[in-house]
Amino acid sequence: MAGVISVAKSITPQFVKRIISKRLGPSPSNLTPWNDESLAADAAVFSRSQHAAENIDGMLSTFSMAAMDSLLSLQKVKGAVVEFGTYKGRSAAILANRVAPDEKFILVDIADYLDLQAIRAINSGVDFVQCASREFRRKYPDFRSIRKKSRLVHVDTSHSYRDTYSEMRLCDELLSPEGIAVFDDFTNLNYSQIIPAIYKYIYTNRTDLCVFMVTDEKCYLCRKSHLNIYLSFVLQGIIRSMAVRGINDAMIARSDWHREYRAIYLRTRSDGETGDRYGEEIYGNFYAGP
Repeated sequence: MAGVISVAKSITPQFVKRIISKRLGPSPSNLTPWNDESLAADAAVFSRSQHAAENIDGMLSTFSMAAMDSLLSLQKVKGAVVEFGTYKGRSAAILANRVAPDEKFILVDIADYLDLQAIRAINSGVDFVQCASREFRRKYPDFRSIRKKSRLVHVDTSHSYRDTYSEMRLCDELLSPEGIAVFDDFTNLNYSQIIPAIYKYIYTNRTDLCVFMVTDEKCYLCRKSHLNIYLSFVLQGIIRSMAVRGINDAMIARSDWHREYRAIYLRTRSDGETGDRYGEEIYGNFYAGP
């Protein structure tokens, strides 16, 4: 094994090592500090959100609750929060506690299964729009007011190839420079069409959207202008952020670094694994910076 590690280290391109080594520090722009004080406050907010969410029927796992809440709490910018595909509102309950009174909070679904009363008990300013995502531009009267001004868009709709591709375009229209798009069931191969739809959009359009984090459930995208910022948080802050939310076995994995793809995998440790970085003895250089 020692020989394999030695070879792996020796073939890592020197120019990659130099590039990574120059990117050690996260930019504070548009981020709240991830220190002990802010993490403790986060834990209290998340506890309330988690309790509300767990009383609503749905598939959102505690791990995904913690990951989404970590990123929402990190943003200090203002902007709309939009969800396409609500079902009864389990994920909306996580979003609701992070939406300020002067921000728009919009839930969209083709059918009205939403427990709107439960969501309004958390955030009274929520709007529900009953329509398909492809109709949202036409059906939501204030669409222009949230265009390029949405800080988080969560997508959990039909998962068809066509819808996913068009929802990528919709996210591109809605997201602010600091915004995050989240697509559900990204690695659920019952819906294998999600992966090609997302990457076809990224690599065949003039877009600045890129993937910065993936989990066993969701894909997280941001704009290239803020890629280093969000990657820095995943590298340096996400493990502690997950821990204060009760996920004590989170780890990250990055086994390559390329200018076209630098995303990081966030997951729980498998049996027998230790530490919080997969294969650090082999891939350590790829964890050095964003």
